[in-house]
Amino acid sequence: MRVLADGRVRRTRAEWQAIMKRFGKSGLTVASFCEREEISASAFSEWKRKLSVNGVKKPSFVELTPSTPPPRASLPVRGEFELSLPGGVVLRWKA
Repeated sequence: MRVLADGRVRRTRAEWQAIMKRFGKSGLTVASFCEREEISASAFSEWKRKLSVNGVKKPSFVELTPSTPPPRASLPVRGEFELSLPGGVVLRWKA
């Protein structure tokens, strides 16, 4: 941890990783943990987001093909469809 002349604190990535581990084991809310550790909640949230992005694989397109042909429907399927994905992504289409 490095304290700048204006009083702001700078921590390394490794220090933030250790902080996140302590938070995970603490059982505290973010607000309580940040108060105890004397960390701003906004800095904590920003680093939590930064560190969680690194372990997540970027999404990619995967084509799904049925192993057997679908059964013939007697009536065409029509309507509006919605698919909710993690991260708040929502796909909507009409058929």
